[in-house]
Amino acid sequence: MNAIISARAEDDLAHIYALIFAERPDSALAFQKAAERSISLLASNPEIGPRVIFRTRHKGLRFWPILDFQNYLVYYLIAKDHISIERVLDGRRNVRRVLRSGEF
Repeated sequence: MNAIISARAEDDLAHIYALIFAERPDSALAFQKAAERSISLLASNPEIGPRVIFRTRHKGLRFWPILDFQNYLVYYLIAKDHISIERVLDGRRNVRRVLRSGEF
């Protein structure tokens, strides 16, 4: 199964990379590689991520932590022939508010 990354998720990844790079440049590349591995894992095993338990406008929304960067969560949907990466968010944020507020 392929993974399609939305523009919003691409922006999220770039923003997180920049934040990490500002404090720990060597960790930024590790984050990028971990994000790629995590998305690849999801594409191969789309059912592994649990469903979001609160209501969103996207039925069936799932999430999975980025390997080795557990605070960052990949939010995705499963389609017939691909997964759609919708957002990548810091799980320490009020994710429920972000996803409900239309920032999704």
